Amino acid sequence: MVFLLLLGAAAWAGWAGRVLVPADHVGIVTRRFGRSHDDPAFNEINPDSAKGVHARTLLPGGFHWRAPVLHTVEYVPRVHVPAEMIGLVTATEGRDRTDGRMLGRHVECNSFRDGQAFLRGGGEQGVQVTMLAGGQSYYLNTRLFKVEMRPRTHVPAGTIGLVQAKAGAVRPPDQRFGRHVECDSFQDGQAFLSGGGEQGKQLAILGGGTSYAINPALFDVITVDNVADSSEGLTKAHLREIAINEGYAGVVVTLDGTEPRQDDESGTVAPRVPGHSSFRRPWDFLANQGLRGIQAETLGQGTTYALNPWFVRVMLIPTRVLILTWHNKQGAETDNYDADLGQIVVNVQGFDLAVTLSQNLQIPPRVAPKLVSQFGNDRDSDLGGLVNDRAPMKRFVRDVLGLAVAGYFAEIATTSSVLDFLASYHDVRKELTDRVMHALEKWELGMLGTTLGSFTPTDPVLLERLKEKFYEEMRGENLGVSLQNAKLEDLIDKYRARQESRRVALDLKAEVALLGPDNVSMIRIVREFAKFDVPEYIGGGDISALVQALPMTTMQDLLARLRELRTGQEIAAAPKRRELTEDGTETIDADTDGVEYEDLGADADEEHDRHDGHDEE
Repeated sequence: MVFLLLLGAAAWAGWAGRVLVPADHVGIVTRRFGRSHDDPAFNEINPDSAKGVHARTLLPGGFHWRAPVLHTVEYVPRVHVPAEMIGLVTATEGRDRTDGRMLGRHVECNSFRDGQAFLRGGGEQGVQVTMLAGGQSYYLNTRLFKVEMRPRTHVPAGTIGLVQAKAGAVRPPDQRFGRHVECDSFQDGQAFLSGGGEQGKQLAILGGGTSYAINPALFDVITVDNVADSSEGLTKAHLREIAINEGYAGVVVTLDGTEPRQDDESGTVAPRVPGHSSFRRPWDFLANQGLRGIQAETLGQGTTYALNPWFVRVMLIPTRVLILTWHNKQGAETDNYDADLGQIVVNVQGFDLAVTLSQNLQIPPRVAPKLVSQFGNDRDSDLGGLVNDRAPMKRFVRDVLGLAVAGYFAEIATTSSVLDFLASYHDVRKELTDRVMHALEKWELGMLGTTLGSFTPTDPVLLERLKEKFYEEMRGENLGVSLQNAKLEDLIDKYRARQESRRVALDLKAEVALLGPDNVSMIRIVREFAKFDVPEYIGGGDISALVQALPMTTMQDLLARLRELRTGQEIAAAPKRRELTEDGTETIDADTDGVEYEDLGADADEEHDRHDGHDEE
């Protein structure tokens, strides 16, 4: 009977103690009676079979047996961490944390699936440095581990993420940043702590366009999505990647580094430091003793840089050709580099003359740090990022070019009269160009040209007098041109008359040589008579009227007058040339070759020369 009772009890115990864990669940075992664990750290949950909650869980897939009265089994769902999320784990049991650490140290326990390994390996209570990756499920003892879902840290493309460590060693008071520790972009919190990571601002940044599994209990990450909640004074502009556009150079100002020596006379621009990838690796810059302040190395155009705004400030300086003008800026943009260059007004002899001036120049990238050093802002801020501040260039233009130009015009205004000043335009332009070139030489800038505009009187009285003077000068020039043209026309007439005289003389000479002087005279007389007008009709029957109308009578009168004029000056007959023919007969011919006649052409030349001499007198 007793045997049967024992057999029945064993059968009931075997059936009642059977444990079948449902799928996607875990079984959490609790021992109701017995001795507590010897280690007081495991009062509630223990890694062995003592009284209380057991760290070891029962997994689905097969039968498990636990004494039905001694143990109870609780079935809980497994923990699923969605994608783009992380699981922040808090241990409810374990060792106490020492040395003031905020997070429980990492223990190999198969991502908290093995509770026994966690407790036996020295797992500590509280928030754990190790997290659960997203997109997976975990069979966890939920009495031992509490899991809180947190989103992954996403940094948008074109921006950066700044990191502040909430746990770690305390950095020295003279350091602005925690020491750099390689920790997989802050995703390996245990590597950060084990490597000596320090609390506070970190030098490394998170690049944009990706997400990170970062423990929010260990690190605060500032992005453009939450920058408004930051107490650092940051804006979204500070968290954007720095792009250097074409035509500009980026002058870098480091906000941390070795302090320059006070007695260093080499200048205020820090020398180049190798090995920091254009300030992308600031920890290497600091390790190589980089100096704090304006750097000689600039950022090239056309490139984008992901830089820590807590560490560097980048100032844009134009390297393109700049056209600076001195003119009335009323209504113009006040943020131009030449905004401080107003209209040049020169006072000469009490009269104001307005002058327009244009200057082209170009700043080499190697000179840009020097300009920022001399003309940059005096502010000292802990924030950097990209600064498109025109103030340094405007100060340079005002204090160097502006003063050089103003000083030059002030000098010449005291030594010139109004008319001299207006008349010396080319000299003023050359001297002004030399003055500007000399002013820019110490800055090693490229001067591409100086354009000096007109000088315009601002006084209406002077302007009217200058107009009158101009009109008189123009009238004098016009009269001078007219006089010169008249002289040229008179000289042309003389040359034409001389040319005509020579032509007539040559014609007459040829005619006389051919026909003889008497015949030529007769022919010319007849030719003149041929030009007389003869009436086409004569009335009446008297023939005497016809005779009177013909030129014959007039010809006879002229011949008579000619005989009277040449009385005693008979025209000598042409000498006869006697020749003997072959038969001895003598022949006589007129020798026209021996005739002497007046060279009218020569007389005309002499007459022209006399007139020329008279005109010149």
